[in-house]
Amino acid sequence: VIVEGSTSTHLFRLVKMAYHLQYMSLRARGEPVRWVLQAVGADYTEETVDVLTEWSQRKKDFEWEVNPVLVIGGKDKLHQTTVICRYLGEKHGLCSSDAWTKTRQQECIEAMHDISGYIGGALQERIMQNEANMKAKMITAAERTNLVIGNIEKRISPEGWVLSPKMTWVDVFLAAYLDLLELYNLFSPDVCTACPKMMNLLETVRKVPAVAKRIKQRPDWHMFENPTGLN
Repeated sequence: VIVEGSTSTHLFRLVKMAYHLQYMSLRARGEPVRWVLQAVGADYTEETVDVLTEWSQRKKDFEWEVNPVLVIGGKDKLHQTTVICRYLGEKHGLCSSDAWTKTRQQECIEAMHDISGYIGGALQERIMQNEANMKAKMITAAERTNLVIGNIEKRISPEGWVLSPKMTWVDVFLAAYLDLLELYNLFSPDVCTACPKMMNLLETVRKVPAVAKRIKQRPDWHMFENPTGLN
C-alpha cells in the first residue's frame, strides 16, 4: 500500500511493509531506528532482549553478534543502526538525492555515534562500580557533544534541516540521539544558546505526530541506562 501526501515541512511517501526490529531492552542505538520507522510510517513489530539477563545467552543468535537488527519481509536482515536508518530513508523517500550531500550528512551521523561510545563506556563503568571512570567518560561525552552539536549547527539549512530543504532520515536520526543526550544532561547552557537551529530541529522532529507517539508510549528507562547519578 502506497500513501502519498504532505505536511507543512515536507513531502512524504509511505510504503507499508513488514518490518521486525530486534534490539536490547534499551533506547540507545535502537532509538534512532524506532524514530525513523515511525517517521516513514512503517508497520513494524519489535523483539527486545534484556541486556543484563538475556543478551549473553542470545548474542550468538545474531549473525554479527550485535544488534539492532531489522528483519525485512520476514527473511532479509540488516544490522547496524546507520545502515538500517539509511535503508529506511532511501526506501521510503525520506532522503537527499545528491551523493555528496548524503555523504556529508552521514558525517554528522558518525560524529554523533562517537558520543554514544563514551556513554556506553560510562554505563559499563557504573555496572563495575568504578565511579571515577564513569564520571570521566561522561565528562568526555559532554565535551564531545558540545563540539559535535556546534559543527552540525553550521550545516543546518535555512529551512531548518541538515544540508537539505526538507526533512530527511538524517534529521530524525540526529533528533533521536539529541533527545537522549538531553535526557543525559549533556547539553551545556552555552551550546544550547549558541545552537538554536539544532535545538529547533530537535523540537520540530519531536512534534512529528508519529514520533511524538513513540515518545509518549516508550517504556521507562532500563536500569542499565537510567541517567540518574551519571553526572
